[in-house]
Amino acid sequence: MKQKCPSIGIVVCARERNRIFTSLPYIQSVADHGGMPFSIPYFEDYPPSFFRECEKKFDGFLFCGGGDINPLLFRELPSGHLGDTDFSFDLFQLRFMTDLLEHSRKPTLAICKGMQILSIACQGSIYQDLSENPTFFNHSYPSRYRSEPAHTIRTEEGSLIREILGETARVNSFHHQGVKTAGSGLICSSYAPDGMPESIEGTSHPFLLGVQWHPECMYLSSKKMSRIFSFFLGSC
Repeated sequence: MKQKCPSIGIVVCARERNRIFTSLPYIQSVADHGGMPFSIPYFEDYPPSFFRECEKKFDGFLFCGGGDINPLLFRELPSGHLGDTDFSFDLFQLRFMTDLLEHSRKPTLAICKGMQILSIACQGSIYQDLSENPTFFNHSYPSRYRSEPAHTIRTEEGSLIREILGETARVNSFHHQGVKTAGSGLICSSYAPDGMPESIEGTSHPFLLGVQWHPECMYLSSKKMSRIFSFFLGSC
């Protein structure tokens, strides 16, 4: 019997000047690992049933990276290091993630900003800027190639990310915000050498994983990064 090709709803990365977009590597990474990628759009005045209908339609969900998150959404005032934000779009992503966690147990992979949205949806906290902790090194790595690794991570024993990547892995790094506390029902499951949380995952969910780096930019040259998508699509 032919295996089903799982449909993956990719929540759009951002909007700018009346355009919404999803970066091609997210779409390609799903397609290259046996999934059928579909972009889930943001638009004004989406109906209350929108999230629930999406949850019925797709077999799994991918939340992408993007810009800074408006601090009103995690009960803080703006810091001097905060970058550009989009309150309505951030709220859309946060509401989608919250609804998904409340009403569905379908596999969900959250990358970079997506990991931060996952933490906030579970009442966790994030750093508006990593300079809040002077022990952190520069995680906004000025690499010429987005596939280039910037540092290593060490995974926690017994975690999903340990099962996928093994004890250590090399990852890229393009962020200045990050998860401070994981949130209810989540654990931090890997760390950078400076103690920065690099992944979070659900403790009682079939597949709920957030990673701070960008495996969609590395999977063509890294078997370990490819395994993230293989596990995700396999779960779907």
